[in-house]
Amino acid sequence: MTPASRTVGLCALGVLVLAVGMTACSPTTYDSTKVTEPTTVEVSTTVLSGSPAELLPLMLAEVQGLSLRVSNNDNDGAAATRIEELWTAIKPGIEATQPGLIEDFEFVVRRCRAAADRNRPADADRAFKNLDALVTAYLG
Repeated sequence: MTPASRTVGLCALGVLVLAVGMTACSPTTYDSTKVTEPTTVEVSTTVLSGSPAELLPLMLAEVQGLSLRVSNNDNDGAAATRIEELWTAIKPGIEATQPGLIEDFEFVVRRCRAAADRNRPADADRAFKNLDALVTAYLG
């Protein structure tokens, strides 16, 4: 093969690649008959309310089961969210009566979230032990 025929061959190959590339980039047509309406999803939220004496046992039960949920990868993120929601409802009552315990409770809530997010059942066990002591101190 001579250099001239090689150049012609490469040019022909270049034209072929360019032609294929241009057909791949052809304009897209819009078919309005294929458009569907968006699905509407109703979201409801429950605002927890009650005294710390009513809500702390619920929080304690949720934290107690968190370690198993984390181990089984069984909706542990939702459980951590419920614990955070319970804490949001409980916190004003604790602040009003024993503000010195706030940091300890918040540590427990952070441990619960870390357990769920990082797949660490040991963090959930630690959170339960700490929360059990806090609830006993607060309600006892």
